[in-house]
Amino acid sequence: MIRRLLIIIVIVLPGMSACKKKEVSTATPPPVTPPAVSYSYSSDRSQNLNVVYFIPNDVSIPADHHRRLSEILLNAREFFGKEMQRNGYGLKTFGLLTDDAKKRIKLIEIKGKQGKAAYPYNGGSGAVQAEIAEFKSANPTAFTSDHYLVIIPAYTYDASGEPGGPPFYGVGKTCFALDYADQDIKHLGAGGTLGNRATKWIGGMIHELGHGLNLPHNRQKAVSENNLGMSLMWAGNSTWGVSPTFLTAADCAVLNTNQVFNTENKTYYGQVSSSILRIYVVYEAGRKAIVARGKYKSSAPVTDLIFFHDPNVNNEGVGVNRDYNSIAWTAKPIAADSFYVEMPVADLVEKADNIPYEFKVKLVHDNGSVNENYYAYTFLGGLPVLDFSTKAELTKQGWSVMGFSSEETSGEGASNGRALQVIDGNATTYWHSRWTSNAAAYPHELIIDMGAVATAKGLSITQRGGLSRAVKDAELFISTDGMTYVSAGIFQFRNANGVQYYDFNSPKSFRYFKLVVRSAWDGLQFASLAEVGFY
Repeated sequence: MIRRLLIIIVIVLPGMSACKKKEVSTATPPPVTPPAVSYSYSSDRSQNLNVVYFIPNDVSIPADHHRRLSEILLNAREFFGKEMQRNGYGLKTFGLLTDDAKKRIKLIEIKGKQGKAAYPYNGGSGAVQAEIAEFKSANPTAFTSDHYLVIIPAYTYDASGEPGGPPFYGVGKTCFALDYADQDIKHLGAGGTLGNRATKWIGGMIHELGHGLNLPHNRQKAVSENNLGMSLMWAGNSTWGVSPTFLTAADCAVLNTNQVFNTENKTYYGQVSSSILRIYVVYEAGRKAIVARGKYKSSAPVTDLIFFHDPNVNNEGVGVNRDYNSIAWTAKPIAADSFYVEMPVADLVEKADNIPYEFKVKLVHDNGSVNENYYAYTFLGGLPVLDFSTKAELTKQGWSVMGFSSEETSGEGASNGRALQVIDGNATTYWHSRWTSNAAAYPHELIIDMGAVATAKGLSITQRGGLSRAVKDAELFISTDGMTYVSAGIFQFRNANGVQYYDFNSPKSFRYFKLVVRSAWDGLQFASLAEVGFY
C-alpha cells in the first residue's frame, strides 16, 4: 500500500497572527525637541536700535515672538526709510542687527528678577530700566546705542482677549511696548477683532518707537498734507496698516541726525550751546502766511530749523503729551546763521479767538541734539496776533550783581541757580531761589548794577525754560545812585516760554535796578528766571 504524505502549509495573512496577539502601545511619544536655530546678526553701522525683550519671572513668553517681532520691526524700518526718502533725506532708516537670510532681528532677552507686579504700567518703567542697566553692565557688548525699544509680554487679558499690563510709553530715548501671541503683521488691515487689535498695538509700538528716536508729537497740516493720511506722531497708531500713515518733514529733520540713522561712528547728543539772537515774525496778508526770519548762534553746525505751532486748546497746557495738535514747518539754515520760513495760516487747525499758541523754534544740530526757543501768541478774528519779535535790548556788557535775597548754589548744577545767570545773555541758564537748605520764601529780589546810566522804554524777561517755578507777580524799582529806588511798574509776567516785553509808561533813565518777585504761577515759595533785560 502506498502511503501518502500530507503536507499542510499554513499561510499567515496580513492582519492575522499564528501566535499570541501583539500589544499596541497607546502611550504619548516623547516630545521631539527641534534643533536650535542659530543666527548670524550684522549691520552696516556700529550703532543700532537696542531691542530688548524683558520677561517678568511670572509671565510666559507668547508663542513665536521672535518671528512676529522681527517682521513688525523690519516692516517699520522700511516705512521709516521710505518716509525719509520722500522728505528728501535719501533711503535712510534706523540701524538693526539682523540676520537677513533668516529675516530675524536680534532680541536682547532679559529675564526679570521679579514678577509683573514689580513692573506696572504706572511707574514700572524705572524698575525695568534699572535691570536693563544691570544687565548691560555685565554684558556691555550686547548694546550698541543710546536708543532702546523695550517689549514686555502682556500681563493680563480681558474677556475678549484684549492684552494689557506693562509700561507702554516713551521715556527719553527708551520706549516701551507690549507683546501678545496674535500680534502679527498678517492681521493688519484684516478688520475684525484681531485686525483692529493689531493696528492698535503694532501702531502704538511704532508711535512709541518714534518717541524713543527723539520725535515729539505733531500732526499733519490742515491743507497741504491732508492727502498724506495720518501723521504717525499724532494718531498714526490708529491707522497703521489700515490707511496711509506718514512722517512729517519735522520728524525727518530730527531723524536725519539721529545716532542710529547714521553710519558715521561719532559722538552723538553732546551738549550744544545755541540760541536765537534775533527773530522777526509777522503776518503777511498778501501771502496769507506767518513769516519768520532771524539769526541764531550755535556752537555746533545746524542742519535744520523746525517751527512748531502748539495751540493750548481748552487749557490743555503745553509741553509733552499736550502737543499732539502741534503743526510744524522746517527750513534749512541760510549762510550758517540765519533763517526764513513762510507758514500758511490755512494749514493751522485751531484759530479761535484768544487761543494761546506756543511757537517753538528748534535748532537741529549735526550731532543729534535739538535746542528749543519759545514764544507766545494768540489768534483774533482768525488772524495771528504776533507781538514777540525781537526788540533791540540794552547791552549787558559791564552789568554785575549787587545783591540778592537768595540763590541756589548746589541743587541746580554747576551752570544754574546763581543770580548772575539772569544777566548772562543765555536763555538756557537761570537763577533759582535757594531751596536745598533753609528754603527762601517770597518776596525774592535781585539787585543789578548796569555800570552806567542808560535809558530804556521797557522791561524784558524770560521765564525759565519749561516754566518750572515761573514767576507771576513782580515789581521793578530803579535808581541812579544805588541808594534811593523808585517803582517803575508792577507787572504780571505770563506763564509762557520765550522773551516777554513790558513797556514803561514813559522812558526811564537809571543805572541800578531791583526786581522784587512776589509770587509764582505754581503757588509755591520758589522762584526762577532765565533772563532780565531792557529795551
